[in-house]
Amino acid sequence: MSSDEDFAAPPSGDEGQPDGPANPELYGDAEPPRSRTDETRVASVSDVREESRRRHEEEDDNADATRAGPPVQMLVLAGPDRGRKKRFQGVRMVVGRGKDCDFVLDDQSVSRRHLELIYGQGGVAMRDLGSISGTQVNDQRVDECTLKHGDEIAIGKTRLRFVDEAEQIKELREQAEAREAEEKREREEAAKDRDEARKAAGASRGTDVDPNDPRLNEATNANYRMPDELKEKNRDASGVKKGKGAIAIPRPRPPPRSAVTGGGGNSKAKLLIGVGGGVVVLLMLGLMLIPSGPPPPPPVDPNVERSKLLMQKAREAVRSDDFAGAVKLVEEAEKLRPGADDEGLGKAAAKELVVQQSFQAVRELIDANDFEGARQKLSETPQGTAKTDDVRRKLEQEVKTKDELWRIQKMEEALTARDVATAQSLLEQVPELNRPAYSQKLQDLQAELAKEARDSAVRDRASRERNEERAKEERKRFIAEAFTDVERRFNGGDYQRAVLECDRVVEKYKADKDVKDRSRQLKTLIPQFQRALDDAQKKLASNALESASKPLRRAAELYRQIGFDGSLGRTLDEQLASAALAAGQAALKKGDLAAAGSNFREALRLNPGDRRARDGLDDLSKKVEELYMRAYIERDRDPRSAAEKFKIVIETAPEGSDTKRKAEMFLSEMQP
Repeated sequence: MSSDEDFAAPPSGDEGQPDGPANPELYGDAEPPRSRTDETRVASVSDVREESRRRHEEEDDNADATRAGPPVQMLVLAGPDRGRKKRFQGVRMVVGRGKDCDFVLDDQSVSRRHLELIYGQGGVAMRDLGSISGTQVNDQRVDECTLKHGDEIAIGKTRLRFVDEAEQIKELREQAEAREAEEKREREEAAKDRDEARKAAGASRGTDVDPNDPRLNEATNANYRMPDELKEKNRDASGVKKGKGAIAIPRPRPPPRSAVTGGGGNSKAKLLIGVGGGVVVLLMLGLMLIPSGPPPPPPVDPNVERSKLLMQKAREAVRSDDFAGAVKLVEEAEKLRPGADDEGLGKAAAKELVVQQSFQAVRELIDANDFEGARQKLSETPQGTAKTDDVRRKLEQEVKTKDELWRIQKMEEALTARDVATAQSLLEQVPELNRPAYSQKLQDLQAELAKEARDSAVRDRASRERNEERAKEERKRFIAEAFTDVERRFNGGDYQRAVLECDRVVEKYKADKDVKDRSRQLKTLIPQFQRALDDAQKKLASNALESASKPLRRAAELYRQIGFDGSLGRTLDEQLASAALAAGQAALKKGDLAAAGSNFREALRLNPGDRRARDGLDDLSKKVEELYMRAYIERDRDPRSAAEKFKIVIETAPEGSDTKRKAEMFLSEMQP
């Protein structure tokens, strides 16, 4: 895309016909004209030279050019046209690279009609003609201003200087006067220095010469210096050579012969002087009568001026990107003066309006998150100027960026909603740069959901177990309530009536299998309990505590199986603790350490506060230590006997004791 696009540039050559297509140079796609064989046509050297000669002849660079315009000109300071200059040929001068401009430049970065200069009573007004690159005056961007002498104008790559010849002459005159004043001052200072030196020299010689004598002034002598021929004649006539510092006074010249004789030459001179004076007077009167300003411009059609103003406003609307307003202004200008839009500005603005509207539709699609539709709309949008191409590139980048952000947002929403399936489908659409991070987030979500599923399964299982346990407790409570009469009979010692009550319970709950099973169990256990209890009570009554231990242990075991709760269970525990203590003491006396330890521990379990059982265990520990020492001594001499003793120690010694640990170690060493 060319950088010198200008909607306000008028057509040149064949590109400006009204019925032809829009000027391609407005959009930067102008190409050199080509022949029918698709070969580039190159102008001949003579044509180029003729064009260059004609262009430069129109300027004031040659001495023969007329200078009928105002005394102002433009100088090219920098750029492809550096060194050229152009004087005003009228009150208006258009600058650009178009062939119809008053000052044609070769700089391709300048618009074809870049700016215009208008000379008036208030000075020279500069106005930009709607160029895209703009105009700078003294490095400040301006659209319209009044120029002053020496202002520098920058357009494209070209830099111009505005020169007001009257101001330039005035400056030169002031500079010359300043130089003359400076030289005069220097001469006066030099003369003053010489006078002071001369006075000092005279005072040192002690002479009576007055240093202020004008005859000693070199400036006076210079004004009255005699020619060398007169000096020679003077020396020849007097025969005396003048000394240094003498003054040579010239002799007066004789009057011309015509003055002495009084001939006709005097009358002719007077006549010539009179005629010359009259001519001078006429010239002065003519200069006084000539107007100081430029001639008034011819009257113009108001519709033409109005159409020009509308076209200028249209160019300004184009520069401010108001293409709809530009199209409307061009239509109004065409109504006032058909053909006013000889530059194709209306077509170009209409095309740009289509592009602008398409861009607006793209923005609406972006706001609606329809990024595929936005891309399609951009691809269908026609090409425009360099500025619209920049907007197109920005929109393409915006579509890409917002599409990526939208996909990332959808991915975030899926992860927040813990929707693994949607997140997996969106993962491939996430930008490649962000994909690894979201892949890790998806894996973390899957792991978290799996853990939650396991935890939920554990909770569900625990809940089911609690429910089952609760149901069991409820069932147990129901069974217990069903056999309340049986329990009451049993705790009262009426075991036969208790068995009979079981049959009545079964009769009441015929359809309940658990009730039947419970009744059958009680009908079996209650008679066994009765027999074991009667046997134990007989032995206790005969004070045979050692022998009562076994039936009492059987009765206590059956009581736990029956599952009734009452004072009978506590009584059995007390009796069993006493019987176990007696059996333990008897076993300890017999040397049956294993039986003694089992009975002492049972007695202590049933009655933790029984001191006798605790003392029995202490005595047992001592005997176990003695047995361990005998086994240790015999382990080499009688390994079999030692092994039996080690086994008894292991069975009898308390859990975690050193004696038990060492016995286990030696026993393992003795066994293969």
